[in-house]
Amino acid sequence: MGKTISQLLRIIDGRGYKAYKSLVGAVEPLGNLWVRVARVQGDPFAPPSVLEVEVRGARVPVETDPVPLADYLHRLMAETVPMHSMSHVGEGNSGKLQVPRPSPIVIPRSAVEARRGRDGRCNLLFRAWVGLPSRGRKVLGDVAEELLLRRLPRAVLGVVESLERDSGRLREHAMAWVEQESIRKTLPSLGLVGFIGDGSILPRRCGGCWEPLENAVPFESPPSLRVEIELPTGRIVAGMGVPRGVTTITGPAFHGKTTLAEALASGVWNHVPGDGRELVVSDSALVYVESENGRWVSCVDVSPFIEHLPGHSDTGCFSTSDASGATSIAASVQEYAEAGASGFIIDEDQAATNMLHRDAWAEEITGKRTLNPLSEMAPRLSEAGISLVIVASGALPLLASSDRIVVMDEFRARDATFKRSDAERVLREMGYARIAGKYSRPARRILEKPFRIEKPKVRGFMLESRSLRDRPDLRPMRQIMEEQQATTAVRVAASIADGRCVDLVEKAWEASRRLWEWDYSFLPGAPGPDISYVRPFEILFVVNRLPGLKVCHSRYCRERC
Repeated sequence: MGKTISQLLRIIDGRGYKAYKSLVGAVEPLGNLWVRVARVQGDPFAPPSVLEVEVRGARVPVETDPVPLADYLHRLMAETVPMHSMSHVGEGNSGKLQVPRPSPIVIPRSAVEARRGRDGRCNLLFRAWVGLPSRGRKVLGDVAEELLLRRLPRAVLGVVESLERDSGRLREHAMAWVEQESIRKTLPSLGLVGFIGDGSILPRRCGGCWEPLENAVPFESPPSLRVEIELPTGRIVAGMGVPRGVTTITGPAFHGKTTLAEALASGVWNHVPGDGRELVVSDSALVYVESENGRWVSCVDVSPFIEHLPGHSDTGCFSTSDASGATSIAASVQEYAEAGASGFIIDEDQAATNMLHRDAWAEEITGKRTLNPLSEMAPRLSEAGISLVIVASGALPLLASSDRIVVMDEFRARDATFKRSDAERVLREMGYARIAGKYSRPARRILEKPFRIEKPKVRGFMLESRSLRDRPDLRPMRQIMEEQQATTAVRVAASIADGRCVDLVEKAWEASRRLWEWDYSFLPGAPGPDISYVRPFEILFVVNRLPGLKVCHSRYCRERC
């Protein structure tokens, strides 16, 4: 065993800041705690260093899955660690202790890992950002020792000991996880893609807020759509089931249509107790799609939706550096369908109208039809196992093609499916003729050659890199809940793109699985506390929008590879 952290600090005390680099990999045993320096910053003003604190054989008084346990400990760490920082000890980030603030969803994150050990005990790994202290860019050895070997371990021990003192909160946290997982596993047997529990608080306090809106109208299911689900605890919860197929959410403006759709979109994640959306649970492969004018598209089969383009472009392998609203939605739907999406959530406020429904009378004026909109393709998508949840306030063809119509009226839901026959009758009277399209999920695509992204960064949800010709906009990735998920998706996408003859979907699913298991070995560099789990769909969102990335369908690529 090499020198410990304390021994190295005494050696480098008073030297130039670069001397801190000798700490990388150094370990200090402190009873049942092990402190390790994982990464060292190059300058006191640079992003902080990363320290790991391992606790072996921790006693957990509540039987729980490792994911909610780690999430619970992360939340305690986010509250506790900053209080142990040392302020006014030097320059830049000197004396800083911090972990990222978690959002209200319960997912694996690198800040805390939990693994079952022997005799029911757990091994815990904590990661934190640490600002190695200096003054005049000289190492402050004594201050660093206080920070690394006393203050941070004290914070970790306090968090672990709190498990014994307040086991009730952990039990509530773990039970919320179990209930949501149970509901999600029950959805397929009930023929549902989503569930909104009665009493749920769907609105948020503000547009960019996590907190539920005070005095909001609690959700109440229409009797005709109410289902009951028995939970492992024996408790029975009731709420509105969102069936497979085509569901249109309609109603007057400002009455809660978008709020309901956003809640379903966030239901792919489990939520913490008190969030208001603990009983809003969606199929984990439900994806939100919107228009993205100007996005990059590479060899996507959009032919089911777009039949003809000027210049006789091949819509079976459609590529562009500047997609329109309609082509961007068609491309996104096909990219996600390729990845195994179970359904799509689309809000008319964020979509190209011509992709939602067809205007037959406008076609008479133009003399051409280039698009097969979702109102026409909905039955075919449903036959292929792909559901649609569409927010639309005034699209008669969509209402006529819906399996369910939910009206939001003053934030209260009612079932108006019986009105579908009226919509069909009006369309017949107007001479509206449906177009029978065909649909099948697209073939997998393969990355033709490596595409290296130099030092990718996410700023204001824009992806920046010197090697990219444009800055991809990550804001349409609306189902992510925290910035760490965006940066993680970018890091994973960069690792996938830097390969040759790569099956994009296969790699994305593999990477997502490894993130769930706290396996970060496929990512370059030592992991910090800022890696958050993302689904394959978020990873592929980034990959598919990398300007200059070249892919082709597997049936063409495999011979070249």
